[in-house]
Amino acid sequence: MWLVFGCSSYPFAVADWVLKSLGMSTTEFNVASKVLIDDLRKRYQAGLFEFGVESPLFLTIPIAAVVNWLALVTGIIQVFKTGRFEELFAQLFIAGFAVINSWPIYEAMVLRSDKGKMPVKAIGVSLVIYSLFSSAF
Repeated sequence: MWLVFGCSSYPFAVADWVLKSLGMSTTEFNVASKVLIDDLRKRYQAGLFEFGVESPLFLTIPIAAVVNWLALVTGIIQVFKTGRFEELFAQLFIAGFAVINSWPIYEAMVLRSDKGKMPVKAIGVSLVIYSLFSSAF
């Protein structure tokens, strides 16, 4: 849950503050009950995150999940290539911890088929942003 809060609320709040300072903010937040529809109620009672609504808050979450997954995979490959496990242990531990905590995000991106899964548009946009960011470095 800390990943969802940290990756969505803080960058979004900074962007909203910048846009509001420039007079361009159009952010709206409507409080709605998430347990009115039976499907939503079942997912809520099962403890599943609800990603079915398209929101700009969902763009940073898959980016962070993909970055952590790729960091773990790259680190494991480096350990097998160079044998420097002791040097990379801390980085692998942190990336592994983030990957384990990102399981609900991976599930919403790939494994789920219900209406609560992450929208394909949000996944595509976040992967494009990640690709642009990673190609810059």
